[in-house]
Amino acid sequence: MGLVAANMGNIMFDTQDVVYRSSMERSAQDTSNALLKTSGTPYDWETRGASQVKSVGLAKYDSSNKLPLEYVLSTDKVGAITPANVQSMLGNQYSFQLLITTLKTGKTIRDLNSVGNTKTREDAPDVVAVERIVSISEFDIVAELKNIRLTKSPITLTEYFPTNRAYLDAFDYYVYVDNSDKVSSGWVEINGVTGNQRVVPTSEFPSSPPLIRYIDPVIQQLKNGETLQQNRIQTRLAGSPGDTMNVYVIRVPKGTPSQDINPENIHGVKAKYVLYVWTR
Repeated sequence: MGLVAANMGNIMFDTQDVVYRSSMERSAQDTSNALLKTSGTPYDWETRGASQVKSVGLAKYDSSNKLPLEYVLSTDKVGAITPANVQSMLGNQYSFQLLITTLKTGKTIRDLNSVGNTKTREDAPDVVAVERIVSISEFDIVAELKNIRLTKSPITLTEYFPTNRAYLDAFDYYVYVDNSDKVSSGWVEINGVTGNQRVVPTSEFPSSPPLIRYIDPVIQQLKNGETLQQNRIQTRLAGSPGDTMNVYVIRVPKGTPSQDINPENIHGVKAKYVLYVWTR
């Protein structure tokens, strides 16, 4: 009994330490799950004022299926998230570092640190780390017509993508056609704008791939109201049977030149997400 009484302090200290670590691990896991598996509320929170944001998430939003793409990060959301956003999710009792780097080259994509740290990660006696492999692209595909099987008789396909005034102020839009040399005839149009004002008129095919054309928001009548509205992209293509191709609408930061758009920037690269958490 004497030995138990003498060691009671150490037992209580160890128990308390386990409880604290368990709580820290749970908070780090919950925060990471919310960031990587959701797009936030509203899903376009990165374009809204702080008063309109209920929660943040980094997962790209699939406007076609109206679902977040888990572990596929939106560059816009990654760029918009702040230390205050992460701190509110973790709780003020913790300090953190959120680090996202490319898996192949180790290039830093985002490095966020809590404000007002009383001790650094290197000085902390206990640090929890949550690691995940994610995908991130520099530019966003907002509409896609994939695995189009060409035939001698033209086929017409339709998809939609959203814009509003805030989106058009922040982003430019391009049509990207891979394997455009396989198309014997066809066109791509936005919002029913036809003839020579089509974003990709018939005279453009066939062409050296990839074919990349700027979507002029005035000529192509992109929606510019206060709320998000859908724009229609249609394509009608013909070619040698058996050949396949894809047509995308790409959203890029305002002023991005077409020569900066390439398959890696569109389809993304693998990256490592690490959230380090420790007590203040």
